[in-house]
Amino acid sequence: MKGTEEKGVDVRMATDMISLAWADNYDIAVLVSSDRDFVPVAEFLETRGIKVIHEAFPPSGAQLTARCWGSVNIVRLREECRFIWPKRNT
Repeated sequence: MKGTEEKGVDVRMATDMISLAWADNYDIAVLVSSDRDFVPVAEFLETRGIKVIHEAFPPSGAQLTARCWGSVNIVRLREECRFIWPKRNT
């Protein structure tokens, strides 16, 4: 059942991305997924002049990253943005 639920979400995301692009509602898409099923969506958006930025968890999603305009390595970014609690004076 879980696979069915996830597939429904992917289809809904792809449908929204394409229909909103068709209506010229955005110029840049940020996609956080490692699912290669989004490769055709990224390719279509490129034909509409929309830049797709892939938020990736390498090495997963390499095929999708290759088709996107740009990518962000979330693992590396997480390390760069790690919050360090200040020491308290006691």
